[in-house]
Amino acid sequence: MGGWRSSVRSALAAGLALALGGCASTLRLEHTVNSQPAWHADARPAPGDRYVFERLPSQRSGDTAREQDQLEAIATEVLASHGLQRAEAASGVAASAVPWGVQLVARSVKYPYAPWDAPAPRPGWVPYGQVMVGRGVVSSIGLQWHLRPPYYVREVALTVRDRRSGEVVYETRATQDGPWADTPTLWRALLSAALDGFPQPPSGPRRVVIEQPR
Repeated sequence: MGGWRSSVRSALAAGLALALGGCASTLRLEHTVNSQPAWHADARPAPGDRYVFERLPSQRSGDTAREQDQLEAIATEVLASHGLQRAEAASGVAASAVPWGVQLVARSVKYPYAPWDAPAPRPGWVPYGQVMVGRGVVSSIGLQWHLRPPYYVREVALTVRDRRSGEVVYETRATQDGPWADTPTLWRALLSAALDGFPQPPSGPRRVVIEQPR
């Protein structure tokens, strides 16, 4: 009997390892995206066009500036996949040479548990197992550490301004949620979802799935 149980446990462990190994290489992320293109008929971004990042006053110093540097570095890669090239600096550069200004606003909120879960007890040891009454049979019971993982909600808003007219001509927003802490991979997926279909995506809310290597 003991050998049979050991074989079953080994088989289950191998199957679990195989399943985890199969999904470990790719992360499938769902996003809620809402885009509003407002390009003029004769003025929309073309491959090779240049842009600069524009920051709010609150994004220009301290930890926020360093976080913005990281976010803009990721956005640079995503925008390059749509044919746009980042200009080195905005000061002293004519709008005709760098026609687009891009602004990013991002936030990440950590919750103690998923919104559909009931409030969790404090972390600690909780009993598990069953007690079978009758015929003198009692199943094994024990203690296990109970700790509910946190839940994260991330959002990014991206706008494009035509520097020649000063008008904001593109707006998109993407939201992502799940049990994963902030990483560059997750922010890259979020920005890719926000720019899905750029420069002429469907207007209004939609669902966008992005698969990213872990």
